[in-house]
Amino acid sequence: MSSSTLLQTLLVLHISGFVTLAGTVVADTAIYSRVKKHLLTDKGKASVMLDGSALFPVLIRISAIVVIITGMGMVGIVHAFTDMLWFRLKMLMVLGIIINGAIVGRSLMAKLRNLLSGDITNGVEIEKIQSRLNLMYTVQLILFLIVFTLSVFKF
Repeated sequence: MSSSTLLQTLLVLHISGFVTLAGTVVADTAIYSRVKKHLLTDKGKASVMLDGSALFPVLIRISAIVVIITGMGMVGIVHAFTDMLWFRLKMLMVLGIIINGAIVGRSLMAKLRNLLSGDITNGVEIEKIQSRLNLMYTVQLILFLIVFTLSVFKF
């Protein structure tokens, strides 16, 4: 296989991984927006809805691994990427996506699941988690948009 064909194959897999990753985050955001409507009024329904997205973290991890491996493969073939401003900025945005999703998002969802499994005496804690989750999802979506924009315009 020529390096040109390998590069194109890696690029297709890289784009597919990113689209799957971003799509899963969008789907998770949509489910969460429905869940938050039921947090205080119907814990059972909210729990079932959260369980419906239980496989999303696995899909996100697999997609992230594909994106990282294919990205490293492309950089191995075209070393010049590392000298380009758009690429450096993209890497910072990808790092932000990973940190925001893996550390902040996972922690907040764990807290939310713990609250749902116990008795909710007041909505203050849930509202605090909701506002942080809203911010986390907004940041994720903005970071994905920036990554896609940088990848297209390559300034």
